[in-house]
Amino acid sequence: MNTPKIIQASIVDLHKVKGVLTLGFASDALLRWVFPDASSYLKSFAIWMEEFSKISFENNIVYSEENFYGSALWHPPGVEFDNSALEPTFDSIPLDRIEVVIKFFEEFEKYHPEDAWYLPFIAVDPAQQRKGIGSFLLKEALKMIDERGDRAYLEASNEQNKALYERHGFVEIGRVQFEDSPPAFPMIREAQ
Repeated sequence: MNTPKIIQASIVDLHKVKGVLTLGFASDALLRWVFPDASSYLKSFAIWMEEFSKISFENNIVYSEENFYGSALWHPPGVEFDNSALEPTFDSIPLDRIEVVIKFFEEFEKYHPEDAWYLPFIAVDPAQQRKGIGSFLLKEALKMIDERGDRAYLEASNEQNKALYERHGFVEIGRVQFEDSPPAFPMIREAQ
């Protein structure tokens, strides 16, 4: 097996990055709890990708495997994401779940430190998983973060991903779960 080669993606790669992230999250328990209908997921996640990727591309911190089998979006410390940009997707959340979803994401905000690099999305094409791509994507970004002496933050949306992040120095700092939601785990990695 060849070692995955990680590159910094540019804005010309936007559709490839969004495509692999959309595939990678298509079976994510948390996002599919938010958007259980397939067409609603695709429509809403496209908006999420558009909004979350803007900050990453503006700051040149989108890492991808050279064939775009995996990608990661990062936000630098101190950048505020405008959650109101996601409001059009609220129509796709089941009515009986919307209040719980809002409460869920408000809880994330309590853990999110302003002085840390934030990894909102990292995913590998399901057809390319188990080849180390996710680890190499993390290593490349964490190398840059470590060189700056900074820390990193993310929210793991399942136990399997949580284990991957722990192998890279992230520590669980909480558990977020309300009613019938799947659990998610805010995680921090102190400066190395």
